[in-house]
Amino acid sequence: MNTSLYISSSALIAYQQKIDTSANNIANVNTPGFKRREQSFTEILASQINNQTRTSQEIGRLTPAGIRVGYGTRTGLTQLDTAQGQAQETGNPFDLMISGNGFFQVGYPTGQGTAAEIRYTRDGSFHLSPDPDQSGKYHLVNANGGYLLDQNGQPIQLDGQNEVSINSNGQIQLRNKNGQGAAFLSGQQVGIVDIQNPHVLQNMGNNEFTINPTALSNGAGAANYVRMMAPGEVQLSSGYLEGSNVDLSEEMTDLMTTQRGFQLNARAVSYADQMMGIANSIMK
Repeated sequence: MNTSLYISSSALIAYQQKIDTSANNIANVNTPGFKRREQSFTEILASQINNQTRTSQEIGRLTPAGIRVGYGTRTGLTQLDTAQGQAQETGNPFDLMISGNGFFQVGYPTGQGTAAEIRYTRDGSFHLSPDPDQSGKYHLVNANGGYLLDQNGQPIQLDGQNEVSINSNGQIQLRNKNGQGAAFLSGQQVGIVDIQNPHVLQNMGNNEFTINPTALSNGAGAANYVRMMAPGEVQLSSGYLEGSNVDLSEEMTDLMTTQRGFQLNARAVSYADQMMGIANSIMK
């Protein structure tokens, strides 16, 4: 009876975490560049009975020797689904959409205007913001105030004297207000990075990520997982935003299934509690 209680109570915790994950996915169904998360479960190996006399058969096994007795389940992995979202046309030249692999680099500057912390996002919604230190200069920033960074990790700087367009390679083209004298911005282009393993990304809120140091292998650093993409690898679309990759109908179906599992395990906890009460009354 205690085993039934342990199994059901652990399943309740796991199902609650699954419900929270699905609810967060549904809440961000209209968030540009949002990537849904998918939760998996694993068995809890709580004890063992060593009745295997031929221990040579256990060589190479990573789980405990002997018969494995499970005590329920727990959350295994919460993986990031990097599938491409639908394109949404906005007409804003500073709205950018990445097709395929890649993340925008967003920097949060110090008082001297240098990037102190770099975060990664697929949300390409940017707008012009005046540079407080230089009159007539502007930066591309997102809704959180983060600066869009170039290939060198520096904030992209523009002026108000030219019309700006960004081509499919991330290169920034400047044109006079009268439509003459087109030229590329010297030394700067939109810096798009490829994250070798997206599962090392840690959610920082506001649809932004950083590299989670605890998820890295021994001796590895963030530089081992982040690679600057060459212009020929980048596929940018100006005037578009990438929509969320959440499928609402699929997510709602998954949520209802999870809620049903939660209800069944809650009932199992109630039954186990009643059985323990009956056993206690008999012993009296």
